[in-house]
Amino acid sequence: MDLQNIFARIDESELVELTRDLVRIPSVVRPGDPTATEADVARHVRTWLAKEGFATETHEVAPGRPNVVAWLGDKGDGKSLLLEGHTDVVTEGDPLEWSHAPFGADLVDGRIYGRGAADMKSGLAAAMVAAAAIQRSGAGLRGRLVVGALVDEEADMLGARHFATTEIARTLDGAIICEPEQNEICLEQRGVVWARVTLRGRMAHGAMPEAGVNPIQAVGELLRQSRLLERRLRRLCEKSRYLRPPTVTPTVVRSPAHGVAQSNVIPSAAEATLDIRLTPGLDEPTLQEAIETMCRDVASGCPGVTVDWKPVNGYRLATRVEREEPLVAAMTKAVRQATGRAPRFGGVPGSTDGTILRTALGIPIVTCGPGHRLIPHQVDEYVEVRELCDAARIYAAAALNFLQ
Repeated sequence: MDLQNIFARIDESELVELTRDLVRIPSVVRPGDPTATEADVARHVRTWLAKEGFATETHEVAPGRPNVVAWLGDKGDGKSLLLEGHTDVVTEGDPLEWSHAPFGADLVDGRIYGRGAADMKSGLAAAMVAAAAIQRSGAGLRGRLVVGALVDEEADMLGARHFATTEIARTLDGAIICEPEQNEICLEQRGVVWARVTLRGRMAHGAMPEAGVNPIQAVGELLRQSRLLERRLRRLCEKSRYLRPPTVTPTVVRSPAHGVAQSNVIPSAAEATLDIRLTPGLDEPTLQEAIETMCRDVASGCPGVTVDWKPVNGYRLATRVEREEPLVAAMTKAVRQATGRAPRFGGVPGSTDGTILRTALGIPIVTCGPGHRLIPHQVDEYVEVRELCDAARIYAAAALNFLQ
């Protein structure tokens, strides 16, 4: 049987060492430092896949920031499936707060520790080893299997946006996003819009506030109105079985919006960012009108202040895929084949590259990968080796199910 032949070629020690190798290569993107990019880890990924016989390409998305795309087979009359991961990781913070070196990839009691261990170099390694096992087995695929290692997921998702414009992306029929979700089959993802709100008043001396218009007071009204916006969005969005309701969270407040702050100066402008998370069922025009209504209400409550806003990096609306989709059926069967257990279904609390791929390409996406969903971005991030190995088998079985 092809599947058992493939499973026999997923070697736990190889998978663990590949994951540790990737974690040991720092890929925190540090603006202003041209050496602090995803380039080194992308080079390792491409070299490894090329040695396994994959066709590979790199696409320079920004200076020193290459996407790596590798594939097996030709689509022909069949389908094309993407196994997707990202190569960037968030900052490690203060290394002294870690019990294990952030880039040491320590293997302790069945766990690999390090920044990116869960989010998401383990998922990327599992995808690479799963695809390599299919290649090594000689199993015939009716279609093309693609592995994508993309940059910039943790920031502007430039890698996914660029990838979506390529010819190989335009021929895809589905994608498995290998993010840490405890190997649940996630059918929904929350959407996100970062609304940057600018409040403009009139600059004046702090001892003579009557001579100016203070935009900072309007920030207080914005914070109050943001709670009302959250309630409005909860009425507009559909209730989700897997996701918590929409939230509106102030994350950045700055005043003055530009220049130097001084204790005796009323600034001319203030700026705030609202992190807006969404569930499915809301379209872009309705969301835009809800935010604009909030801004008008803030302005009406603060005479002399003007309020406007713009989305940072556009709109990323929530996504949903139905259980009847062939990709979901392939994944459901794969979990049983790989683990002997019934699959668990869920939703992604944040936003991933899959949001871009779903929106730009219109393809079904399923998010499923090793690692506890709450551990990313924390000190002493880790992944369980057991989950890592299960993920590789799930990806291999899903690819075989979908492409035959």
